[in-house]
Amino acid sequence: MIKLLTYLSKNFLTTWLAVVVGFLVLIGLLDSLANGGDLLSDDGSFFDTFTYIFYRAPVIFDRIFVFTLIVAALLVFVRLIRNHELVALLGFGLSVPKQILLLTPIMLLCSIASVIFVNYAMPPAVQALQAWGVGEYKSKAISPDNPLWMKDGDNIILAQGRPGMNDLKDISIFRLNSEGTPIEEIHAEQATYDGSGGWVLKSNIRTLAIENADGERRAAEPVERYRWETAKTPGNIARLASEPRDLSLRDMSSFSQPGNSGSRPQFAYGFWYWHRLSRPLVAVLLLWVTVPIMQRTGRQDSGDKALLIGLAFGFLFLIIDGMMATYATTGSMSISRAIIIPIVGLVLLGSYMVLRTETLTLKRG
Repeated sequence: MIKLLTYLSKNFLTTWLAVVVGFLVLIGLLDSLANGGDLLSDDGSFFDTFTYIFYRAPVIFDRIFVFTLIVAALLVFVRLIRNHELVALLGFGLSVPKQILLLTPIMLLCSIASVIFVNYAMPPAVQALQAWGVGEYKSKAISPDNPLWMKDGDNIILAQGRPGMNDLKDISIFRLNSEGTPIEEIHAEQATYDGSGGWVLKSNIRTLAIENADGERRAAEPVERYRWETAKTPGNIARLASEPRDLSLRDMSSFSQPGNSGSRPQFAYGFWYWHRLSRPLVAVLLLWVTVPIMQRTGRQDSGDKALLIGLAFGFLFLIIDGMMATYATTGSMSISRAIIIPIVGLVLLGSYMVLRTETLTLKRG
């Protein structure tokens, strides 16, 4: 049994690595071609294309690694079918549940390794792309059409531009009292991080006292200098401006807690936190569906039809999983339901597929 475990695990690992590299290269090239105009503008060089592909690789991997695990499992069984090894495995008494159990350790290992890689590699890559301002990160950059709202203690901060990592543009600070009532507004055309726990407001600084105004019209007063004391660093701002899915687990957990601010609602961060943590479990449950699909032992069977069925199921799962993500991140569905529904669906479908395959095997026998 140990030899079979080693043999299947080695086949799966080599196949999965080949699939991952192939997908990353293909999608990376297509992505770079789609954004070629931005990459080559402003004195961009041909080598910027490879830099872009390098930065985008962790992001692309995060989106596809579950699907690559499905494809790798399917291809392993295609090889077993074509080499008539699956018949031999069944002849040795290796039933579908036993096949799944043999593949479970390597599936868990690959999925956990993927989650760890995404957790540490994707956030810095996304920040580099934000600073570059290319592709989709250009349209998602902080701007008047896509402003960034932040909560900083009793203050609400609005930034409408980010020309550099250490600079904010068209910034407004709304100071609130302990009851949440606005007492003062501070506006400036630019704010620069001074490296010592604060941002220095520059150019056309104005303050407007609104406490106890009672409808009275007041004029904004110019100020020569103002320093925004805060714990928010350029790195914090970059994380706040990122999509919840592009953050590390630590940042997702932090922004999902009451009292912490982010560019999206707290439940969006909470969903992606549990979504990423649940991927190893989902990967294992996918085996309960894909392995029964690939039980083809006829002499003329090549595994091609079963492979297509398995790929179709993989695409269907991604669509359903994407629907649950959309519902959860827009508040249309609770986090727990959005995470549990696909898992329960895989458990029920996988159990049915395994029982059906074992029943057919017994009838044939």
